[in-house]
Amino acid sequence: MLIFGLMKNKLILVLMMLTNTLFSQEIKVTRDIGLWIGLDFKKKIFKGFDLSLMQQIRTYKNVTELDDYLFDLGLKHPINKQFAIGTNLRYIYNKRRVKERENNFRYNLDIEFKKKIKSGLNFRYRLRYQKEYVNLFSGFFAAAPQNIYSSSVRNKVKLMFKYNKTNRFFLSSELFRLFELFREPYFNKVRFYLGDEIKTTIGSFDCSIGFEKELHSNNPYSFIFFKSIYTIKR
Repeated sequence: MLIFGLMKNKLILVLMMLTNTLFSQEIKVTRDIGLWIGLDFKKKIFKGFDLSLMQQIRTYKNVTELDDYLFDLGLKHPINKQFAIGTNLRYIYNKRRVKERENNFRYNLDIEFKKKIKSGLNFRYRLRYQKEYVNLFSGFFAAAPQNIYSSSVRNKVKLMFKYNKTNRFFLSSELFRLFELFREPYFNKVRFYLGDEIKTTIGSFDCSIGFEKELHSNNPYSFIFFKSIYTIKR
């Protein structure tokens, strides 16, 4: 009876471990498809400065559920024909896939470089530093306010080919390096785009397919998304 009881307890323990493993794998989706759509309004407010206002909606779970809602305010200043600097302030409603939803604020600083390789073919590079605060304002009213944030450095390279007056095809890649409290900085994801910037009489459409891959994770996710941003310039 004692041996039977011990075997029974071990069997229950093994089943519990298997159940927890399966449950964890079920929560974190490692392959998914989403849709990113947005509207971007750009205007030259005074000499040498361009203002942009953008709203964007992102989905996941095979395009069936809301992932993020973004509102972005940006300012850009070209230094010369090759270099430009910029800054953005962004509000992010993050539904979160396995945790509680968040209302985050982020700012970023950019340095951009562009170079003409040959007729119709251009190279672009962007270095971005960003810092994101989690539930920034809700924390002010808490009994013990917490200042939770993370920062990232992003390196993005882009090749653009002007096919005709309407279409400009592009290929880009971006590497993210994440800085968190109590952890050494690490490369956490990489993102690729293949698309076309389509100019029309009513504005331009940035249509692309993107692929995002998580790095340095035991169960890395792969995310394919279709992106379309409609831009109006005034």
